[in-house]
Amino acid sequence: MYEARNLVSTTPDTAVVFRPAVVRTPAIVTIVIWLSRLIAGMVRLVWRHPIAVAVPTAPGVTWTLYGWRSALVFGPVLGVA
Repeated sequence: MYEARNLVSTTPDTAVVFRPAVVRTPAIVTIVIWLSRLIAGMVRLVWRHPIAVAVPTAPGVTWTLYGWRSALVFGPVLGVA
């Protein structure tokens, strides 16, 4: 309660001064939260737009599984489909 009283000074002889309460968060907590939001966003993107995600990833998967020549041949075909 003492801290809440010191956040804003409203005495008539001084200007109103706002002092924000600073909470120090460990970096690992910030990184974990950021990564969890990133992964959730990626899952949401794939869930909502499966075709838009599949079209650019199909040539990469084809390249990885069958080689660059197959990706060069089937990439435009998969893109058109």
